[in-house]
Amino acid sequence: MKTNNKLNNIQVLRAFAALSVVVFHTGFIFPHLKIFGSYGVDVFFVISGYIMARILDDRLQPNLGPGAHVGDFFLRRRILRIVPPYWFFTLLLFVASMRMPSFMGSTSASNVELFKSLLFIPFAKYGGVIQPLLFIGWSLNYEMFFYVALAIGILFHKRWTFRIPSVTFGAVLVLLTMLACLPFRDSNVLAAFYSRDLSLEFLLGILAYYTSRSVSDAAARRLRVPALLVCLFSLLVIIAIQALLPQIPLPRFLLLGVPSFLLVASASVLSQGGWDTRLASLVLIGDASYILYLIHPYCEYSIDRILGPRHPWLRSQTATGAFIGVTLSVLLAVLFHLYGERPLVKSLNRNFGGKRKSTEFATPAVP
Repeated sequence: MKTNNKLNNIQVLRAFAALSVVVFHTGFIFPHLKIFGSYGVDVFFVISGYIMARILDDRLQPNLGPGAHVGDFFLRRRILRIVPPYWFFTLLLFVASMRMPSFMGSTSASNVELFKSLLFIPFAKYGGVIQPLLFIGWSLNYEMFFYVALAIGILFHKRWTFRIPSVTFGAVLVLLTMLACLPFRDSNVLAAFYSRDLSLEFLLGILAYYTSRSVSDAAARRLRVPALLVCLFSLLVIIAIQALLPQIPLPRFLLLGVPSFLLVASASVLSQGGWDTRLASLVLIGDASYILYLIHPYCEYSIDRILGPRHPWLRSQTATGAFIGVTLSVLLAVLFHLYGERPLVKSLNRNFGGKRKSTEFATPAVP
């Protein structure tokens, strides 16, 4: 498997996932379709598992020194990547809820909720919904849990006699945690949160990485057409499941996680086989997808609450309002990414991330 720092196809899938969630939160319903787009979270989780497995693959780090492990400083660098933007926008929301409580709706300035939100501790809001102050941060609670599980897996890996990948230890810990929480999910908030089968989608992402890695470069070139067909088919299936089909009584990780697994694995094989997209605009949105995920509620909600009452056509549920909200979210996310997130992550990794060059937003090698 090629040792590129970044695969464009995976970044495009991140753009697809983020844009799907952004459209979903507008509340706009396309004619003759049901509301759709929340599957973006499922795609994100599978991509996250894929990327974490790739980061921790010793074979992709040929220049490690003696005694060094690819997982050194792993958790520190993930915290530096995820926490600063999330804390910034959470604190911004907290201040806004103090200064403009009537504008913020159900979001209240609670010190306890702020504390739990900043530390990624799941809690139930009024009405029983398990969400932090910045509501879309619920998925980040899972992300941080995954990172901690992998960090523990790295510690086991470094002390274990057998050459078992560190991601295997982390994956087993995620699975055991989910199973241990199941008996208590009706009586405990933490158990209810971590017993959800969404955790299994992270494991599907790890499986997607090792599945694509098992394909040689020569085989990947031969499989480009079949991989493209699988990629397109799984993409259409994910959309159709929410937008067209009646409700299907299957667990979420089967209904949306498995097609997401096929989508990510086939996109990876396409990159390996030389069909890595060069659509720079989509790759850039993929690079900015984390910021886009964080800020889009601000953009959509502000337009809806400030301009919507005077101009009904700007309501986020309308076609024009949804388009403006999505467009504004993307533009601001890209600007924030280029002039805020990107230099910040590089600086933090350089100064606090273990003296190793940051490859978070590196330009990929051309296949």
